[in-house]
Amino acid sequence: MNTIKKIFWIIYKYMLTLLSMIRTNIRDYGMFIALFVIFITFSFMTDWIFLGAINFTNLLNQTAYVSVLAVGMTLVIVTRQIDLSVGFIGAFLGAYVVVGVENLGQPVWLALLGALVITVIVGAGKGILVAKIKVPAFVVTLAGMFIFKGLLMFRTNNRTIPTTHSFFKNLGVGYLPTYTVGGFDIITIVVGVLGILLLLIGGINTRRKNKQLNIPNEKLELFVTKMLVMIFILGYLIFTFASFRGISYLLLVTVVVVVLYHFMTTKTTLGRRIYAVGGNPDAAELSGISVERILVIVFISMGILALISGVMYASRLQNTSPNHGPFWELYAIAAAFIGGTSAAGGVGKVINAVIGSVVIMALRNGMALAGVDANLEPIILGSVLLLAVIFDIFTRNVLPIDYVGIHYAKKAYKDELVEAKQAFKEAKNNLKKAKKEDREDTIEYEYAFTNAQGKLNKIQEKIRAAKEEDFVNN
Repeated sequence: MNTIKKIFWIIYKYMLTLLSMIRTNIRDYGMFIALFVIFITFSFMTDWIFLGAINFTNLLNQTAYVSVLAVGMTLVIVTRQIDLSVGFIGAFLGAYVVVGVENLGQPVWLALLGALVITVIVGAGKGILVAKIKVPAFVVTLAGMFIFKGLLMFRTNNRTIPTTHSFFKNLGVGYLPTYTVGGFDIITIVVGVLGILLLLIGGINTRRKNKQLNIPNEKLELFVTKMLVMIFILGYLIFTFASFRGISYLLLVTVVVVVLYHFMTTKTTLGRRIYAVGGNPDAAELSGISVERILVIVFISMGILALISGVMYASRLQNTSPNHGPFWELYAIAAAFIGGTSAAGGVGKVINAVIGSVVIMALRNGMALAGVDANLEPIILGSVLLLAVIFDIFTRNVLPIDYVGIHYAKKAYKDELVEAKQAFKEAKNNLKKAKKEDREDTIEYEYAFTNAQGKLNKIQEKIRAAKEEDFVNN
């Protein structure tokens, strides 16, 4: 019996710890939960075609250009700015490269280099206008949106220009070389297994370093749970890619961009300064950080990612067109907000922005597969965006909580809590009765009620702030 109770307590404690983790990090995990719900819902609605290898691979390929834009937009929003021009800048730069290669006979590298020079100049110009001349980013980038829409029309001469160059073909619809055994691509499996091993080694090393530096680690059960969830997700992706055509170049480029920016934002001085500028520009300036320089770098970074996104989009469609570009910036902004980037600046993760872009494209893809009225698509997307921002506001100041500690505290302070509740209830009834009878000494009952309420609040607050280690160590 004791063994059964012990097992039950271990399971119960694990669930309490898991709830604590989700509640404390609800800003980060909220979109993962939403994505899981979306996947399951559309899978039921489409007889599991939605999560099938072909559709899921196509979904991720469709998401690639939005994900790349969302990564850059996250940094822009983190620094309390906005960039409305990235859609047409990306489309123009994609057209610049395609037209240069197809119509002007330029080598791909030369066309890309020319586009890179343009985007650096444009990004620096936007950054200087915003940071030094103090023109609102909304105005600067809105003007840029119109300007580059016109330049796109000039570059394409208002017609669709197809491309047959191998570079665009390989990037847009190509996959890494495959070696199939039993219907599964071995190369994808090897890459996926290496990725899982790197994930495990990285997580263990981080815990070890934190321990050496006396930095608190997350609880072991939480670490194990996160690793198991990540391994499950990676395992599904490996199975999906390996059973279809392997890893696409679009996906590879996206992963490289996300890994580089994740490293930059979490491990480098530049990343810390970007978040410092977004968190409090005045304090960042006083601490010696050049806010102007950071904003210029962020806008140049956004332009480079717009170039990559534009080339990816043109490559996937195998053409460039004056019709490319609309709504790209809105998808990127929506993806960043849905991924938990704070509209107030200073908060946001590039990986979560990618999750946000997958949410958007999964909704579009799922609704199309399920035969949902196309008129509902923008309504649903807008509603999701609004809910994401409301969610961000409500979860901005969520404090850490330890449900296991609360469980121990409730048992430890049980008698005290019951006594305080009874005293509060009695004081409340007495006060109500005194007011009803309009007694002269009502003020005394009000004092008694206030004191009883204060004692009850004090005990409840002590329970809410309880930590597991405070009870276990004793």
